[in-house]
Order: sequence, then structure tokens, then C-alpha cells
Amino acid sequence: MQASLPPKPAEELLQELDARAPEWTTMGIRMESTASAMGRSGSFSLNVRVARDSVIWMSISPALGVEAARVLLTPDSVQVLSKLPGARFVFQGNYDVLEDALQSPVSFGMVQDLILGRPLLMDRTKDTFESQVQGQEHVLLTKYDRKLRKLIGLEGKEMAPDDSVTIVAKEKKAERLIEKAGDGDGLLVKRYWLDGATYDPVKDVVDDLVNQRSIRVERTGFEDTEIGRLPSRVHMVATGPEGLFDARIDTKRRRIGRAYDFPFSIPEGFERRTEL
Repeated sequence: MQASLPPKPAEELLQELDARAPEWTTMGIRMESTASAMGRSGSFSLNVRVARDSVIWMSISPALGVEAARVLLTPDSVQVLSKLPGARFVFQGNYDVLEDALQSPVSFGMVQDLILGRPLLMDRTKDTFESQVQGQEHVLLTKYDRKLRKLIGLEGKEMAPDDSVTIVAKEKKAERLIEKAGDGDGLLVKRYWLDGATYDPVKDVVDDLVNQRSIRVERTGFEDTEIGRLPSRVHMVATGPEGLFDARIDTKRRRIGRAYDFPFSIPEGFERRTEL
């Protein structure tokens, strides 16, 4: 029988995370994925190239097939080139449209963290955390102010890591509390699980109470690499009023520090779209 895991303060856990953050400038990754959304599903391969904090480039192909799409992300822009027969188009826009398509918050930093296996949507400039122990894992939970505790019925109670988080206040009271919270930033409930021995970030759960959306990410198969421990498998599920997005991603190969280009030319005759 394993000894119980001794608790650690939240700040110490955050320092452990920081100490294990990978140092890198460029990266090339070969991935395989299965995904489903809005009643559609498929399997595909991804070639991904990343220049840290500036460019993410993806080439997407069906299993053993030719390139079906190309994606180019920068911190403030999204470009998608679809080469599918009957759907040859280019989209050039921002992350708002991508969020609507995926039913989930999306940003350049979030995609980069997903590729690197780092906790998603953790904002160290705004978030404050408390810590708990669950089995052989540490859990970081965002601290909740009085408005949020009222909204989810936690006044005078401690939240357990696996508790479901939903609005329980009556409709008019909930509307007042949400209005007081401003743009909703204070109504994101974030929970992060860290392996008790390695501090690998094995699971994230983020609940957006205002938009009734949730993101759950589980990481397994952590491997020692030249820039630290990285996961080889990621399972991401996003749920919301629009439906379910489910993706499983297996990393097959990583190359660190090489010089990469990020080609994205638009062939003649492709339709230009403002929606995905």
C-alpha cells in the first residue's frame, strides 16, 4: 500500500511546474489524431512546426493520404487552407471564429501549451490557487471569491477536486452575480492535477460557468526528452451547448531546435471565407 502523499503549498507546486518548463526556440512534431465534433469524426496525421511564441504551422493529412489542409497561427491571426475536394477554400481571420468552430476557448498560447503538454489557460498574472491531495496527485484549484461561491452553492464549504461545477443560484440571482463579475473572467473554475512524484501536469479541467462550457485534458506517456519530460498522448474533451469536441493526439516524433520555414501560399481559384 502506497504511503499517502504529503500536501504542499500551492506556491511550491507552481514553482515545481516553473522549474520543469521546457526551454526551446523551435520544434517539429509528427502527430496522429482521431477527433470528432458536431457529429463528424475522422483520423489524420499532423506535421507541426513551431517557433516559440510567434508561429505555429500545421499540415493535416488523412491516414496515408495527401495533404487535406494547412493551418498557420500567429498570436493574433488564424489562417486555414482547405484542399478537400468540394471544399477548397482559405479562411483568414481571428481566434473568435475558431472558438465558435471548436466550442472552446482558443488562443495561440493555448495551442502552444497543448502541443508542449503544459497546463491550459493557467494565467499566473491573475489566478490564485489553493492545493489539495488526491491519491498520489497534487491538485491546484483556483481560489473562489464570494460571488462565485454563491453562484455554485459553495458558501461555507470546501470544494473537492472532482466536484461537478454548475450554477445553482436561482436565475435572477445568478444574472446579478454574473453581471457583477464583469466579462466573466472571474467565472472560470480551473483545476490542475500534478503527478506526486514527477510533477507532470497529468490533467486539467476548466469550467466556464457563464458560457456553460468545459474543457478536460488528460496527458499520459510522459517521456524524458532533451528539453524535459513531455507527454506522448493527450486526450482533450470540450463540451458546451453546441455539442462535444473530442480529440486524442499521439506524438510520434519530436525534433528540437532545427531551422524551419512555414509555407502558406494560396492557390488561384480558392474561395475566400470569413467563417469556418
